[in-house]
Amino acid sequence: MPIPVAEVRSAFADLSVPSEMATQAVALLPETTEGLIIYGSRARGDHLESSDLDLLAVVPEMRRGVTAGLVSVSCYTREQLETATGTLFGAHLRRDSQVIFDHGDDLVSLLDSFGEVDTERLLKRIRRFSCVLDAGPEDRARSLKGLVRQARYLLRSALYGVAIRDGDPCFSLRELAQRHNDPQLADVLASRPPSEATESELDDLRIRLGNVLGELSSNPHGSLDALIVNEWDRDPELVSIAVMARGHKSRSDPYEEITKVLL
Repeated sequence: MPIPVAEVRSAFADLSVPSEMATQAVALLPETTEGLIIYGSRARGDHLESSDLDLLAVVPEMRRGVTAGLVSVSCYTREQLETATGTLFGAHLRRDSQVIFDHGDDLVSLLDSFGEVDTERLLKRIRRFSCVLDAGPEDRARSLKGLVRQARYLLRSALYGVAIRDGDPCFSLRELAQRHNDPQLADVLASRPPSEATESELDDLRIRLGNVLGELSSNPHGSLDALIVNEWDRDPELVSIAVMARGHKSRSDPYEEITKVLL
């Protein structure tokens, strides 16, 4: 079935999405899109003029997402989305998303089924994954952008998890910055920061993550490449995080770079 463009545009207008942004978003949608979800600040209604438009396109086969300007379209199959149950991403979608259209007529019930997050398990997993950030000079020189991206992802996930654990779920970076009395936090965790990654940024993110989790894990293998080789058959989830930190993938949003949702 074709994308119902008029329905999509009408929904965007109801959510105060600027017409130029809406036009760009429609142009970015894959022709095979079976359903469309908007999430994040523009779905919550607490967006700024400069806020991103975060969209999730449901597609029949795995494919990469696309970003242009302030519009980001992530692509997931229904099978991938089903793995989001009990995860932060699932909780985010269930709490802060709206279904724009759905040819399969099951997205609303799927979002409602995502279940609660086991925050104790979540934070333990984030601490385990944090070993990829234990990077020496060679990894920093070769993979700094990926390391900073993953550090930001793990810190953001940890803060979301703590908010859920404490009984007051929140997926707004601006609100988290207010809660933590840290005005810089929203900029620190921005998915598309304005400047190039730096070693001091990585160190700052590691310190912030340690303040949330306690002592971070160390890399027992000495380098990202060695971790990937030695953990390949033993811990595929950790390997996925390490591969993204290594820089083999270029997307800024790590959720869709793997076949299942991890956090």
